[in-house]
Amino acid sequence: MIIDIHAHPMFQETVQELFSTPAGAREIQNVELTSKNYYDRSPIILSLTDFQKEMATAGIDKVGLLLPGKKGVPARQTNEQLSALLQMLPDKLIGFAGFDPNQGDEAVVDIKQAVKELGFKGIKTVSSLLELDINDKAFYPCYTVAQELNVPIIIHTGPALIINALIKHVQPLMVDEVAFDFPDLKIICAHMGGHHYMEVHNLLVRHPNVYADLSFWPLHPYYKDMIPWSLFEKTVPDKILLGSDYPAGQTLGEAVEAVRSLPISEDFKGKILGENAARLLGL
Repeated sequence: MIIDIHAHPMFQETVQELFSTPAGAREIQNVELTSKNYYDRSPIILSLTDFQKEMATAGIDKVGLLLPGKKGVPARQTNEQLSALLQMLPDKLIGFAGFDPNQGDEAVVDIKQAVKELGFKGIKTVSSLLELDINDKAFYPCYTVAQELNVPIIIHTGPALIINALIKHVQPLMVDEVAFDFPDLKIICAHMGGHHYMEVHNLLVRHPNVYADLSFWPLHPYYKDMIPWSLFEKTVPDKILLGSDYPAGQTLGEAVEAVRSLPISEDFKGKILGENAARLLGL
């Protein structure tokens, strides 16, 4: 089984509905900016039909779709909209819900509704979009409920080209405190910390409950050779997950091929491509 755990629900049929607000328009701008600056091309936004074809061609069985919360934007409505999209391909798509800790108890209610009523398998946050640090205590009620519900949280780590969002909020070492305070919370460091990949490696070795996905930066043709893949294979082979970050930069197929081209064993490639994610998600 191949699982892309990190993609965004940007399809030709859904862009207008999911990203029609000013915050949604900025998210599309962010994707365009990131693709241009890192991949020198516009994001490839597919129709749902073509997305399914891309999955089939790449041999991908399931894709995790993420819609992180934004400060001041009601998360429940966007989660419900994403849930409707997931129901279009229920055997192929996995949902990770957004939430806004700035909303206090409402954020906890939103997470419970997304998991218990809408069937989401996890939650996702980009703390820069919320103007909070990863280890800000405003997050703690949300981390608590995710731990109680036994669902993973994907936390953006490392630099990102997000308009009016500060890099200081997403430094991966802040995950260290969260992992200690919530030892049973399954934490996925998105993008493997980007340029801070060795800090994330430290977290993976240090904490049994911390994982990392390879979306966007670690599989970039220019940057992937910087990473000591043999070290990750020898020390944390069960902690690394495939992610494409569709449509920001790579296609689904390019992400899979990037993993297949890594100087690692076939066994480790199999774990990255889906075995680790399947175990983590209980699939």
